[in-house]
Amino acid sequence: MVLATPRPLFAAIDVGTNAARIELAQLSPGGVLERVFKEREAICPGEGVFARGSMSPEAVERLVNTLRRYAERCRRHDARVRAVATSALRDARNQAKVLRRVREETGLELEVVSGEEEARLICLGVLHRTPVRERSLLVDIGGGSTEIVLATGERPQGLWSLPLGAVRLTQHFDTSAEVPSAQLRRMREDIDARLRESLPGFVPRLPRVALGSSGTIRAVVDFAAREAGEGASQEQLTRAVETLARMSPRERRGHFEDRRADIIVAGALLLERVVRHLGVERVLAVKRGLRDGVLVDLLAREELVSRPKSAEATPSHRRATGSRGA
Repeated sequence: MVLATPRPLFAAIDVGTNAARIELAQLSPGGVLERVFKEREAICPGEGVFARGSMSPEAVERLVNTLRRYAERCRRHDARVRAVATSALRDARNQAKVLRRVREETGLELEVVSGEEEARLICLGVLHRTPVRERSLLVDIGGGSTEIVLATGERPQGLWSLPLGAVRLTQHFDTSAEVPSAQLRRMREDIDARLRESLPGFVPRLPRVALGSSGTIRAVVDFAAREAGEGASQEQLTRAVETLARMSPRERRGHFEDRRADIIVAGALLLERVVRHLGVERVLAVKRGLRDGVLVDLLAREELVSRPKSAEATPSHRRATGSRGA
């Protein structure tokens, strides 16, 4: 429960392919953002997008109902809000209609961010307060896209967003059941070809360890790694892919929650190929990501408009407004 406080609250809302999430945080006396509330609803906003090109009516209904609750919570606590949508809505042909309905029925301005902006926010969230000279490589595998960032300190030096994600690949190759070796080979060839087209073949001074910031990566690394906290090597990821591909759906559900189990083979295979393409030794899962970046970005905007010289500037953040007819 959010406690009453004179300190401002910041709210990050994230509409992905698999779920919608909200996180509320406030600035501590020590200057650190402290989370006071979070929620995840596995409403599958991307349902229908990768197969038919549009969000299904059922998915739109679930999304609007969830965002209505999120907006009410933000209004109750007078939170500064940024609501972002990623790959599924980027690709949806009915994007404009969905955004209009969200605005009219919830009062939220849902912002469809580009792949590059998504990567920037992930970088900001994961690397906030990182030493200025430290080099980092980030990988985030979502349902519809994969973001890769090379950064020094908190500043990105390279941002890449690829239309490759665990849900998208699962639907394209139908990997929810057992995956024969021949199909696994075709998937590897397809992913490798797309990586060669989209990513540089060689990056100087690349870190030896990549940071993985998504739920899919955390699940795969936890399954693949022998020792908790040490991350997973290339070889461990390859063994994990082979093991998961041979499992039945029921066996996978013994290791992962149902929706994750359905997409885990594609997610693991995508992580394995990205790690091998980049040539890093292992991937270490982290718990920060996109929503943390949205919160840090909101805080930076708040501090900017609070400065005396910027007193008349228009704030970039928004507060949730009352829905039409409420």
